[in-house]
Order: sequence, then structure tokens, then C-alpha cells
Amino acid sequence: MFAGLPGVGVGTLFYILIAFWMPFRELPRVFQGTSSIENWKLILRQMFYAVGIIVTVMFAEKVMLWVLGDKQIKPFSPATWMHGELGAHASGTILAAPIMASILLLAGVLMSVELLRVVMSLRKPAQVDRPEPEIDSSTATALARD
Repeated sequence: MFAGLPGVGVGTLFYILIAFWMPFRELPRVFQGTSSIENWKLILRQMFYAVGIIVTVMFAEKVMLWVLGDKQIKPFSPATWMHGELGAHASGTILAAPIMASILLLAGVLMSVELLRVVMSLRKPAQVDRPEPEIDSSTATALARD
């Protein structure tokens, strides 16, 4: 979504959220006795990848700030847009705006998908009257032999 800022797009955000949701999704299976070690290995591996992505993005931000060399870089965050004093107390990350844009876009996509699911479930499928296919006597005889 944002050129030059890998790891803060919608796909990455969705992946990280799903990876952190996986243990909560597996807990009912633990209580039902249907969980397995293989499932937990997969969950831990996905969480490890998600944490790795988060750490990498945080490290990349620190490197960008170091390369820019300016200690007084103001974050371009939604908190600054709402109120100047609130922005002064917000975290000093320069990735707040791109990450917030990704969160809003992901929320919009998920809400649209869920809305369409509800609309489609309310619609009754149209009944299609299809005539029975006509089978000639030679085909019916061949089918009867098989």
C-alpha cells in the first residue's frame, strides 16, 4: 500500500492479526480434546513470524530515523491531526499514519465483506426450472447395460 514501507500494508496487518488470533481460536479445541501438538506447532511458528515482522518494522524505523539524523522529527500521526497537544504526547513513531491507514482500510474491507455476506444470505436463491434432458432409446439401453 505504501511504497518504501514494507510491513505496514493491509496484507501484513491482516497476517499479524490472524497469527495472534490463532491461539484463541484453538483454545476451545483444547477443552474439547480435539487439539493436537501439530496445531500448536503451526500456531507458534506463525506467531514467531508475526513477531519477527513487528520487530523488523520497528528496527527499520529506528534505522530510518538514524539515517535522517534529525532528533526533532515530528511524527505524522492521527493524534496530531486531532489535537496538537495530543500529538505532542503521542509516541514518536513516523509509521503511525501509514499503519493507521492500513488499519482503516482493512476494517473497511472486512466490514464490506461481512455486509455482502449478510445481504447474500438474505436473498433467496432463484428457482431455475430446468427441463429434464431427453434421452433417446439407444442411449437409455446403453446406460441400462452398464
